[in-house]
Amino acid sequence: MAVNMEVVLAEWKARTLAEYRSASIAAEFQMWLIRLGFSVDVIQKAHEIVGHELAHSDLCWEIYASLGGEEDPLDCTEGSLAIPNAFGEPTFDRLVLACMDHYCVAETLAGPLFEAMTEKVTKAGPKKALDRLAADTKAHAAFGWAVLDEAIEQDDAYVLEIAKTAIPGFLSRVEEAWGVIPDGWKEPVGPEEGKYGLIPRAVYKRCFYQSIAAGVLPELDARNLPGRSAWSNRKR
Repeated sequence: MAVNMEVVLAEWKARTLAEYRSASIAAEFQMWLIRLGFSVDVIQKAHEIVGHELAHSDLCWEIYASLGGEEDPLDCTEGSLAIPNAFGEPTFDRLVLACMDHYCVAETLAGPLFEAMTEKVTKAGPKKALDRLAADTKAHAAFGWAVLDEAIEQDDAYVLEIAKTAIPGFLSRVEEAWGVIPDGWKEPVGPEEGKYGLIPRAVYKRCFYQSIAAGVLPELDARNLPGRSAWSNRKR
């Protein structure tokens, strides 16, 4: 069967922008860490993550261009590169929310997804990029949990209050994005597209629920934050 190059190009174009957006978020997040006096270790780690995400974006763009992509993957509005959580609220609140959303939840879930993408990939460029993304994403998730631990040390009761309100919404959003197959879905990804690092929606769904159960919820519960209770109370 012939590869659906339109789907492949769209995927690598989207990844280019997603990784660039992650770099922008990490840079803004680092500024907040400095402003709030977090430890030098996590501030320096945030700086490393900015570099990781920029490198990821470059790798993805190289693949997109090498496969014939001609559009600018970074054509976006400035506002889409900013941390969206709780505009106008105190910086500590925004940091806790962004940490849980972008690092503790999203990066913890993304690691197994990237690993799944590496299982079928055979093309050299995509394999190199996905191996790098899979390794770095694990470190980014660990960074998020470390920052959350520092925030809890500063004000555990307040972080718990923020978490109780926010976490169910975070979980609902990622479930809709990764854990649901829309009615009438026609899967565009098969073995040929898998060689370029794409995975079917059913694999996204399986990895999502496995990672929620084995990664996100236990980490939240271990910090006395609403993990399994938030999962039970999420909107469906």
